[in-house]
Amino acid sequence: MRPSLQQLETFYWIARLGGFHAAARHLHLTQPTISARIQELEDILGLKLFERGGHRAVITPVGRDVLVQAEKMLRLSDDLEQISKRRNPMRGLLRLGANESTAMSGLIELLGRLKAQYPDVRIELTIDVGASLSRKLNARELDIAILSDPVSAPHVVDVAIGHVDLAWVASTQTVLNEQALHPSGMAALPVVAMPSTTTICNVVMEWFRLAGHEPENLSICNSMAMMIKLVAAGHAIAVLPRAVVDAEIKSGIIRVLTVKPPLNPLMYYVSYLRQEPGLADGTLVTMTREVLQQSGLLLPLTAAR
Repeated sequence: MRPSLQQLETFYWIARLGGFHAAARHLHLTQPTISARIQELEDILGLKLFERGGHRAVITPVGRDVLVQAEKMLRLSDDLEQISKRRNPMRGLLRLGANESTAMSGLIELLGRLKAQYPDVRIELTIDVGASLSRKLNARELDIAILSDPVSAPHVVDVAIGHVDLAWVASTQTVLNEQALHPSGMAALPVVAMPSTTTICNVVMEWFRLAGHEPENLSICNSMAMMIKLVAAGHAIAVLPRAVVDAEIKSGIIRVLTVKPPLNPLMYYVSYLRQEPGLADGTLVTMTREVLQQSGLLLPLTAAR
C-alpha cells in the first residue's frame, strides 16, 4: 500500500504547525481523523514520524527526511492540478493581500508603481492580519501577500524582504517610571494589542512571558490606526512598528520607550503562489522591497538592530 496525498498533507501540516490540534483546525478536520491518518501513514512506512507529548508533536529525525519527500510530492500534485488553470495575474486580476502596517506605509506608492509597470492589471486588495492572509494564500484566494510570519503550504513561496523595527510607545503625556520599563515594572500598566492571532500580539505576550510575567490590564483592538489614537490619548501603551507612528513621534504626541530587554525586529515577507506566471520572476517582490524601504517601514536584512 502507498501513502495517500491526504495522509501526506496531514503529516505536512502537523509538522508545519507543531501539533495535531493545530493541524486539525487548519484542515477543518476532527483530531481523531488527523490521528488516524498519521497512524495509517506510520504503519505504511514502518516508521515513527512524531514524538507525541503535551500539546506539541515533535517530528523525529526520520520524520524530517519523510517531510522533505512529502513536500515534493504535494508540490508535484499541485503542479499537475494547476496546469489547466494557469493565468497571468499581471495581465488581468491580481489578488493582493497586505497587512495593516504595509497599508499605512508604502502601499499607495506600491499600487501606483504596479499600475505604471503593468497597465493591464486590475487589483483586488485585501487588508488583513498575517494569519488570515496566509490562510487565503493557502486556499488560493490570493495571488500574493505582504506579511510577517507566514505559515505556508508547499504551493506558496515565501521571500524574506527585510525587517521592521518594533517599539513600545506611549503618549508623551503619560508619566512612567523610567527605571521600571521592563516586564515586571510594566505588567500592571494598561496595554492595547492586536488580536491574539497576530504576530505583534505574540511579540507582546512573549516579551512578558519570557520574564515570567503576564500583562494584567490587556485590551484588544483589531485596528492599528485606532491603537495609535488610544496610545496618543494616553489610554494605553502598545507595541507598534516604529515607522507607522513616525509622524506622531515627530509631532511630539507619542514617544518611544526604552525598554529592557529590547524588542527584536520583525521579519517581513512577500509570499506568492508558486505557479503564477508574472510573479515567479521576482519583479513584484523587488518592487515591494524597494517601496517599503523608501517608506521607512522596512529595514534591509543586513541592517536589523
